[in-house]
Amino acid sequence: MNMNYLMVSAHNEKHLSKIDEINATIMLNLEDGVPKDKKEIALKNIVKVLKKGTNKKIVVRINSLYETGFKEIETLNEFDVAFRVPKINSTQELEKVFEMTNNDIHLSVETKEMFFNLKKFRYSQIKGFYLGILDLFNELNLNHSLIREDNQLIHKILIDFSLNSRYLGITPVGFVYQKYKDLDGFKNWCEIQKSYGFAGIGCITPKQVEIANEVFKIDIEYAKMIVEKFEKEGVFTIDGFFVDEPIYKNYKNILKGK
Repeated sequence: MNMNYLMVSAHNEKHLSKIDEINATIMLNLEDGVPKDKKEIALKNIVKVLKKGTNKKIVVRINSLYETGFKEIETLNEFDVAFRVPKINSTQELEKVFEMTNNDIHLSVETKEMFFNLKKFRYSQIKGFYLGILDLFNELNLNHSLIREDNQLIHKILIDFSLNSRYLGITPVGFVYQKYKDLDGFKNWCEIQKSYGFAGIGCITPKQVEIANEVFKIDIEYAKMIVEKFEKEGVFTIDGFFVDEPIYKNYKNILKGK
C-alpha cells in the first residue's frame, strides 16, 4: 500500500473543493502553510468538508499541541479522520493525545528528541511516521543545503528513519520536496526513498502526486497470483523465479499493506 499524500492548506477553499479529484490520501493542513490569522477559518473549513462528506482518506495535520492542537483534536474528534501530530518530544506528550481520541495517529518526526528515540514510540494507535526533514535539520542546526542526493548524511537519516519505523511496524513516509516545479528532482527523491523502504511521500501539487503514484506503484494482481498459487500448490517456479516460503510471505505482506 502506498502512502502518498497531497498537502492541502485548509484555508484555501478553492483547493479544498478539488480534493475528491486527487488519487492520494488528503492531508488537510492546519499547521505550516496556513497563516496565523487564517487558522480558525481553516479549522471551520475542515469541519464543513467533513460534514459534507468525501470519498478520500483524510489526515488532518494539526498545530503543536501547546498552541491549538488540543483544541483541533477536540473539534474534529467526531469525524473519521487521522490526526498528524507535530513537534512531539516525548511519549508523555503523546499519551495526552491518546486520552483525547481513539482516532488513528500519525506523527511528524521533526524534533531531535523524537528522531533519536524513535523506538520508544511503540503504540498500536500510531499508523504512520512522516519525516519532517526541514524541521529536523533546524533542530540539529544543519543547513538545508545539505539535503542533496549525493550527501551521505541525508542517506543515513533516511535509512535510520525507515529501519526504526519498520522495527516498530509503523509505516515510514518520505519528506515533502519544496521545489515543486523540479519534477525530475522530485522523482529522484521518490526513487531514493522507495529504495530505502519508504511507503510513500508527501506531495504539494497534483503533478507530484502523479509521479509519486507511478514510482510507489505496487502490482497487486501479481502479488495475489503468487499468494494464491503458493497456498494451493506450495513451492513452485514461474518464469524462472523460484517461489518458496520467504517469497510467499513477502507478497502476503504486500497484500496486507505492509
